[in-house]
Amino acid sequence: MSGLEFAHIEATVRARRQWAGGGGANGGGRPAEKPLSQSYAELEIAAGTSDQEVTKAYRRQMSRHHPDKLVANGLPESMAQVAKEKTQRIQEAYEAIRAARGMR
Repeated sequence: MSGLEFAHIEATVRARRQWAGGGGANGGGRPAEKPLSQSYAELEIAAGTSDQEVTKAYRRQMSRHHPDKLVANGLPESMAQVAKEKTQRIQEAYEAIRAARGMR
């Protein structure tokens, strides 16, 4: 199994786990405001991580899951939507952490 295939499967499993059970509290297919702990988990970091490391983790996750990059590496276009949703969750998590910490 190639790294790209593994990334594809990982993204699919995470997306299904994240969105399992319906459209969230607001009914629009997106979860309501999520706890900060979920934001840290989305970036795969601990709450005590420095601001600089938070930014590094955000960039690393965006690089790993960006749909354009994955499609260029052979991910089928049909899976690009899953990758797009993942990057949106990563961005939302980063913004929530930045807001909570008062980062610029």
